[in-house]
Amino acid sequence: MHIAIDVRTINPTHSGVGFYVSNLLGALREIDKENSYSYVCNQAQCRAQLLPGKSVDLIRTPFSHENHLFGDFWEHAILPYRLNRAGVDVFHGPAFLIPFRSPTFRTVVTVHDLVVFLHPETVPRRYSLYMQWLVRMAVKRADRIIAVSECTRLDLMNILGVDSSRIVAIPEAAGPEFAPPGPERIESVLNRYKISGRYLLHVGNLEPKKNLPRVIRAFDRVARMPGGEDLSLVIAGKKGWLYDEIFRTANGTTTNSIRFLGYVPRDEMAAIYAGASCFVFPSIYEGFGLPVLEAMACGTPVVTSNISSMPEVAGGAAVLVDPYDEESIASGILAVVSDPSLQGQLRREGILRSRTFSWDRAARETLALYRDVYNERH
Repeated sequence: MHIAIDVRTINPTHSGVGFYVSNLLGALREIDKENSYSYVCNQAQCRAQLLPGKSVDLIRTPFSHENHLFGDFWEHAILPYRLNRAGVDVFHGPAFLIPFRSPTFRTVVTVHDLVVFLHPETVPRRYSLYMQWLVRMAVKRADRIIAVSECTRLDLMNILGVDSSRIVAIPEAAGPEFAPPGPERIESVLNRYKISGRYLLHVGNLEPKKNLPRVIRAFDRVARMPGGEDLSLVIAGKKGWLYDEIFRTANGTTTNSIRFLGYVPRDEMAAIYAGASCFVFPSIYEGFGLPVLEAMACGTPVVTSNISSMPEVAGGAAVLVDPYDEESIASGILAVVSDPSLQGQLRREGILRSRTFSWDRAARETLALYRDVYNERH
């Protein structure tokens, strides 16, 4: 079987979907000794993802995954011919998109969330409308759909009317780099970023669905309460879109203890997670919410939302709050940072919970899906 995967979401500052693709490729490299692979790639660093000892080809394109003018035209008009010429049996679009035409190959698409349908106000309007059309077309034409959570699987069924027989829920996992680091490593990384004392941590791109204005206002409340006076708030993540309100809210607080780190390399994130007193992630909506697992894997107590996929991922090993209620967020934070016993419980349960998710299992289930769609035509 010849499998092609679009790996263009892997770049020097990739985030959620890029991590999904990178970790999936790494796990497939470990388990699949039989099939050949081609990667759709426009990044030189993708060479590092080639499967050693295998026949792996690069299908090159000058267009990034985010080029929705020329890139999408190339994907739908040119890529099918390139895949046919390469003898591809199964094409996997791991980031919502697949070619609309697949005359000789089978297709699998991963849908990470349906935020453009459920919360279109959190993304730029034209992008939202365009992505609604692309996602509808992708799920209509794909032979199989991977949902990264049961929540997303149900969203696909309820919102887009996709038949359950065409969807497989295959959850993500924290990368192998996320584990409790030693105290020397934590101290070294925190010193590099000039982080000291107790701090709350939020990780994610700066965009509306992450709910950061409410996080900041909740932190402002906690910082004025007994037990929270010495806390700071550390926010790690690059700018996404519609982020002006985040900075306006931060500038309007009564505290100056808010730090924006920008993008943090993966090899430093475990130490920043582990050094935090609490990881705060009351997102409005997530298809999976990978930072929740990453924090748990590093032994960090988690406060997250009681809606969307977060309860499914947290599995009882986090404090759940109403993301639309600043008082609920503040109470959840204060409950954790003021109770050493609860902190210890969440640390232990979070590590155990994170271990129930595995990229090895995700890769094996994904590979089995490739075989299923391939066998349907052979």
